[in-house]
Amino acid sequence: MSKLSLGKNRSLLYIFLIFGILYSCISFVNHYNFRTYGWDLGINNNAIFDYAHFRWNNCMIMQPSFTNVLSDHFSLYPILVSPFYWIFGTWTMLIFQILAILFGGLGIYKYVRRLTENETLSRIALLHFFTIWGVFSALSFDYHDNVVATMFAPWFLYYFEQQKWKWSLLFFALIVIAKENMALWAAFIGLGLVWKSAFEKNRKKLLMSFLFAFLAITYFILVIKVIIPSLATPGRDYLHNSFNSLGSNFGEVLLNIIKHPLKALELLFVNHSGDPGFDGIKAETYFAILLAGGLALFIAPEYLIMIIPIVAQKVFNDIPMRWGISAHYSIEFAPILVIALYTVIYKIKKWQIPIATISLAISLISCMSFLDHRTSEYYNRENSQFYKKSHWVRDFDVAEAHRILSKIPAEARVSAQSPLCPHLAFREKIYHYPFLGDANYIALIPAESNKYPLNNESYKKAIDDFLASGEWGIVDKNDAILILKKLN
Repeated sequence: MSKLSLGKNRSLLYIFLIFGILYSCISFVNHYNFRTYGWDLGINNNAIFDYAHFRWNNCMIMQPSFTNVLSDHFSLYPILVSPFYWIFGTWTMLIFQILAILFGGLGIYKYVRRLTENETLSRIALLHFFTIWGVFSALSFDYHDNVVATMFAPWFLYYFEQQKWKWSLLFFALIVIAKENMALWAAFIGLGLVWKSAFEKNRKKLLMSFLFAFLAITYFILVIKVIIPSLATPGRDYLHNSFNSLGSNFGEVLLNIIKHPLKALELLFVNHSGDPGFDGIKAETYFAILLAGGLALFIAPEYLIMIIPIVAQKVFNDIPMRWGISAHYSIEFAPILVIALYTVIYKIKKWQIPIATISLAISLISCMSFLDHRTSEYYNRENSQFYKKSHWVRDFDVAEAHRILSKIPAEARVSAQSPLCPHLAFREKIYHYPFLGDANYIALIPAESNKYPLNNESYKKAIDDFLASGEWGIVDKNDAILILKKLN
């Protein structure tokens, strides 16, 4: 019996090991190959550098818009993780994110195992979670706090169901402190549990779910209305009130949803940007949700309640990129979809393994299809397609590019192009090119096709102007990298 148990544990460990390696092959390869960016890995790297030196982060990469990173998103994770900067360097936040996803997978496994008492179902659920499209999309684009926060949700639900309130509170707090919109999400997780607890007629759970929802919404309002404004640059509004189709702030948005429900319903589905080039993005998101098990949300509506703010902040947004399935904007669906699906499968009682296997196959095939092509805006295939050579190599010597970057002194004040920012962020002054500030070095990567926020013409002109001015000289260059130094 002990040998069988050991064998089962070993095979489970292999699942985590395989996906840990796979996720590393996406995230770490992107970072080494200059496919991570100033927004957001560079911002986070500069933040943990400052926190590790016991000072507030003045958000150099986001200047002049911000003078404190917490006035953009109020996230406490970088503060907690910052000591590891001394060990893992520029890889710190990426390692943290991958470990969090694996930890979230363990939470899924334990939740389904406790619910169903079926080892096979639990492992299928784990594979379903690890292969869902939202995880791969998030890993392909830098580090983001909401990815980590999402991974604590299954643990909160796991301990809530056991009425272990201290552990529930711990994981709930870890979700809430990730980012202000995560607090809003946490409130709806609480409301979903209110629904569930009411039908179960469990008074203790009902009371606690109300309490969790209240704590989360109170924290959300406190951060939005008090903390972030107190940290913000004078005259600077909260950056993420980007729902102008419904209102200029969260209060107006909520009021207009209540006053004009038909308009809000329409906005769930229509392209409200005015640009037909963005048609189909919202439909693709709903299609992806359904293929990953979304039908279960309507059979177990407590989980539908839990994703309301995630859907709303996506499809009501002014920025079409956020409507879709790319980047980190869909990660919160992953644990809720899987838990909802296996809750429904458990209730069916018959044909559980075949239904779970078919659901996994559909989700996996759809994920692979989305990796190859999607409607969503700004999809960079090379960042995601770990199974293709183009993900692993660049059309320039990457090792040589890193060698050239190493010539920039640690004390230098640098204005760096977006893909270079994460690698140069461990310094007191690092700006996102083309903002120069008081930089005495400029680090550019002309080999990068995306010259954001410039176009090719303005980018080349700026380089010509620097060299013609007599104020800047070349430190080193090759076909990929150009380092300039101020001469006086």
